[in-house]
Amino acid sequence: MASPKNRRRYLSFLVIAVLIALPLASLIYKVTVLDYRIANILPQTQYRVRLDMELDGGDHRVRVATFAPVDDARQQISDESQTSPQVFHYSVESNGRNRQAVWVGAPVPDGVSIRYEFSALLAAVRYTIAEDLEVPESYPRAIRQYLQPTDVIQVDDPEIRALLHELEADRGPILGRLRAIYAYTSGLGARAFKGTTDALTALRLGEASCNGKSRLFVALARASGIPARLVGGLILQPGSKRTSHQWVEAYVAGHWVPFGPTNGHFASLPSHYLALYRGDEALFRHTSDINFDYMFTTKGRMVPSTEARASFKAFNVWDLFARLGLPFSLLQTVLMLPVGALVVVLFRNVIGVPTFGTFLPALIAASAGATGLTWGMVSLIIVTGSVVLARLALQRLQLLHSPTLAILLTVVVMSMLGTSLVADHLDLEELARVAYFPIAVMAITSERLYLVLVEQGPREGMIQFGGTLLVVLACYLVMNSMAMQVLVSGFPEVLLLVVAANIYLGRWVGVRLIELWRFRGLWRKPQVEEVRA
Repeated sequence: MASPKNRRRYLSFLVIAVLIALPLASLIYKVTVLDYRIANILPQTQYRVRLDMELDGGDHRVRVATFAPVDDARQQISDESQTSPQVFHYSVESNGRNRQAVWVGAPVPDGVSIRYEFSALLAAVRYTIAEDLEVPESYPRAIRQYLQPTDVIQVDDPEIRALLHELEADRGPILGRLRAIYAYTSGLGARAFKGTTDALTALRLGEASCNGKSRLFVALARASGIPARLVGGLILQPGSKRTSHQWVEAYVAGHWVPFGPTNGHFASLPSHYLALYRGDEALFRHTSDINFDYMFTTKGRMVPSTEARASFKAFNVWDLFARLGLPFSLLQTVLMLPVGALVVVLFRNVIGVPTFGTFLPALIAASAGATGLTWGMVSLIIVTGSVVLARLALQRLQLLHSPTLAILLTVVVMSMLGTSLVADHLDLEELARVAYFPIAVMAITSERLYLVLVEQGPREGMIQFGGTLLVVLACYLVMNSMAMQVLVSGFPEVLLLVVAANIYLGRWVGVRLIELWRFRGLWRKPQVEEVRA
């Protein structure tokens, strides 16, 4: 008859086997029967774009206009808003292919600020052009305008025609012509020019900015019989900037195919290119003789894709969070916390790294998602240091425990707010987000550090604090792994594997790795056999 110890061991193995089998069976079923694909679980980046404009009106009538993005098959625009003084009348005007946001007011004083914001969900596109596709003999009337010359796109100039002939882009299939034009314009030297660079100037100088290269591309394409037009927009990256970007679209077989000679995009466009207007336009138009300045600020956040929200019917946490208006980052945090807790268990039980509390490192790592790892560590050190100093100062007053904790909580709040204010003044945006850290987590961590310092000494306190930082680092790397987030967010049932791992580690009786290192002198010492005479 099996002993109680063996029965518990067999029961643990049986539970572990079931917890492993269930998620594996679910994964196989979803992939093979329901045809789940990577596209169904990969999140998308949604950009929040803010345009800040400042101007001096001089108490006169002022008109300011800029282009507002248009919804199409590649970009979805939502949550448009604007903030401006009451002196302005705001409107959105459409002229066919473009939209303009317009502010008109009188009298407008100096130092006026206007803010326009929107969210953009973008998709990458790539086209395949048939090798044998020939240039059509005629185009629809609406397309013919994109074959015409302009003052800055000199289609009929002899130099443009000569270059076209030299590139052999005036004959053969469309694909060969576009390849030759693209190779030449993308090979031009890069140089930032202020103002407008026309096609001929780019040709003669052999270098140009994005608008010069794009205009030359358009001129060569039109001269070759391929309709083409300019596209103006933004390359969306987190941060602030004043620079916009231009690329090209060529009309091929009924489609406007994008080309980016400046950044090396042939018949394709990345998922962070936002189109604001089409045509040879100026991004801003405003009343002359006024001081005008602007700045674009972009932030990105992960959101579930449309396919993901539609696919997970049985356990659709993606759609639940979206319907509740909760951010996708919160879903990631909730689902990744059990994984972070498993990392803490591994470090504590298997490796033997001392930490403050069992799950504090995982909670700190989850909070550091807003600040980033480096500034999250700096924030933790600043706040805990402030609390320890305050606790040492309060020690002389001999206060009761609860009032002391209330005072320390106030110190936590004040140190976090102070850190945010200083970081904002120094333009350290990530450090300024220390306020995202849960106050309770910071307070408990600080109190644990102080207790260890008092009860076990500075050396043990620094060892446990260092161990906590090490485990926070490991938790952060695992919990912020895109592969892990995609797996757990798309298939939440894999958390059963985390439970199985914790059951196994719950019966861990092996020697911790740190103990092996501490006593390395014993197990490395050679055994000397006693020699008898």
